[in-house]
Amino acid sequence: MQGSPVRPYANVKAYPTTDIFLDLAFVDHTNTPVVPTSISIEIDDITNSVVMAGPSTLNPAGSTIAPFLYPAFASSMYLQVAASVWNMTFPNIGSQLCQVGMQFTAIDSVTGQPFTGTGIIAVIELCALATVSGLAY
Repeated sequence: MQGSPVRPYANVKAYPTTDIFLDLAFVDHTNTPVVPTSISIEIDDITNSVVMAGPSTLNPAGSTIAPFLYPAFASSMYLQVAASVWNMTFPNIGSQLCQVGMQFTAIDSVTGQPFTGTGIIAVIELCALATVSGLAY
């Protein structure tokens, strides 16, 4: 067999201590775009079982604390996770997998009732930079 499986989340590679941008879209059970009333984000180092950030509750209209959330359209936004969050737990191992999880609350387009959606936004592999003197992070 060739190829790789289709994952329900983004699989991203990045260097430590760099800003990472993620696109978010919010839909209800009928895939109708909805505007979230609250959003909570948690970032975990799943290689070493360590919480890196959060859970942080964000204001869907925008936030002035890291991570940053910016509106693109009413039901879609992009999330800027500041470089200060992306530190390797053990920089000598070369890479680590990080999971960005999210929970949001919105009003269902059919029932008019609040609902909570959860999921994995992305799995990000932090790759240490190799240098002549050793690993830099």
